[in-house]
Amino acid sequence: MNVKEIVLKQIEEYNNQDIEKCLAYCDDQIEVLLLPNNESLFKGKDILRGHIKSSLGTEDFEEVEVLEVITLGDYVTTVERKTKKSTGENRSLLITYLVEDSLIKTMWAARSN
Repeated sequence: MNVKEIVLKQIEEYNNQDIEKCLAYCDDQIEVLLLPNNESLFKGKDILRGHIKSSLGTEDFEEVEVLEVITLGDYVTTVERKTKKSTGENRSLLITYLVEDSLIKTMWAARSN
């Protein structure tokens, strides 16, 4: 599987609300950073698991639609729309994923509300 396929498969499993299959594409020490200040949101698969679990099966769950994908070496950048299933509210995100050894190591997210 190439880096683009890894990222898209991880998003697909997230949308399927299969947390373990989703996290299988993530490194144990995955870090999620918020741009523009590189603020660390999560570090480690267990913390990310807890964050994802908190919205699964609830009104807060947001399905991801990938609008665009750009790949450069080990980096995959996506333009995503997250839509809250309960209300239809959506927001846009730009996420860059670093994939090494077939695992997502780091995610940088820029978002609009």
